[in-house]
Amino acid sequence: MEPIKKSIYSLPEIRRGLEPLWWAWALVAAGAVCGALCLAVPSMPSGLASLLAFTAAIGALALLLVLCFYLFGDSRRPYHKPLHTLLEPTVAYYSPAVQQQLVSALEAGDEAALDAVKRQPKPELVLMRYSDERERIFYSQLLRVDGAGWQPVTNIITNNLNNR
Repeated sequence: MEPIKKSIYSLPEIRRGLEPLWWAWALVAAGAVCGALCLAVPSMPSGLASLLAFTAAIGALALLLVLCFYLFGDSRRPYHKPLHTLLEPTVAYYSPAVQQQLVSALEAGDEAALDAVKRQPKPELVLMRYSDERERIFYSQLLRVDGAGWQPVTNIITNNLNNR
């Protein structure tokens, strides 16, 4: 078993990154076409050539922005394809004494039982969850903290709460 941070991307409904930026790619394509036209037709009226060059410059700027967004933006968060939403990670710390209580609450999908378990500030047992902003779906995993990092206690547990 791997920690959820790495293994969530192996789920079929999850992919890395944002929803496709179709509008930005359309600007890039339009800029490329206009730039090619501007270079290919030398006897073009200057007004039209300027317009095409301006559109090509906007396309190049859009390409730069898209690349920056994918490299440095939110593209590293998990994206849930069926709900078309990014998933936010949350972490809660617990005492190892409540491990069985947490496991049974997670497997049953009992949110009230999870909320009732007392948290602690020291990370010994970690509940890592990924959920969308409206909390319609959860991917959860219980992890034990040791000297080598976070070791999974449970597999990834999915709770689909679309009826909320």
